[in-house]
Amino acid sequence: MRSLPGANLVFALMTVPLWAAVGCEMNTVANPADVENFPIGSKNLAPNSIVDIPMDASPLEVDKMTFFREDLSVAIGAPLDEPIEQPIAFPHDKHAGLLGMDCQYCHSSARKGQHAGIPPTQLCMGCHANIKVTEDRPELQKLADFWADGKGEPIPWVKVHDLPDFVYFNHKRHVAGGVQCQECHGQVQEMGVAVRVASLNMGWCLDCHAQHDLDDSYGTQQELRRSELKDCWTCHK
Repeated sequence: MRSLPGANLVFALMTVPLWAAVGCEMNTVANPADVENFPIGSKNLAPNSIVDIPMDASPLEVDKMTFFREDLSVAIGAPLDEPIEQPIAFPHDKHAGLLGMDCQYCHSSARKGQHAGIPPTQLCMGCHANIKVTEDRPELQKLADFWADGKGEPIPWVKVHDLPDFVYFNHKRHVAGGVQCQECHGQVQEMGVAVRVASLNMGWCLDCHAQHDLDDSYGTQQELRRSELKDCWTCHK
């Protein structure tokens, strides 16, 4: 029988490990405990040679040096600790603080899917239709105008937390895992207009993944899950 071209090569490749066939070395670890861990404060997008980071810089200082340079920035959200102008100056301190409203009453998608979501104007008017608009409450008049002009016209809110497209973040997984809103968004119940208080860069997220208590969610499997949270595929699909 005449052999097919390349058949011997195919058979040879099938009889050796893939890593050997492609010319790669297989590294083995005698003790799994010796696997290198991510050192805290060194997981930033820009190498030190670009931004000249001092050796004694704290993780927060490293974040500021790398993440907030215009030529190295990858997220588009509001500047750190600076309120940005919104179509309505929504007082989070009054709703979440004084009135004690749960964050998920307005941002109900946080427990259901990837994005926390923005409440429709109709949800706001469910309460505010019964609250009188007076001259000393101009923000309520703005809300009433959005509702009256288009019968539910979406309010053009400006994003405060906006991750780049190559980052996958799922609110549902974090909410279900017991992560509190304040851990990422700060003390929102004490803010007027929301401001961003965390860098949200890769190092900041990985530090949280390394330190967060996983006992309640994963029990004896928490170290395995913690290793998975360091995997690139977890956040970069």
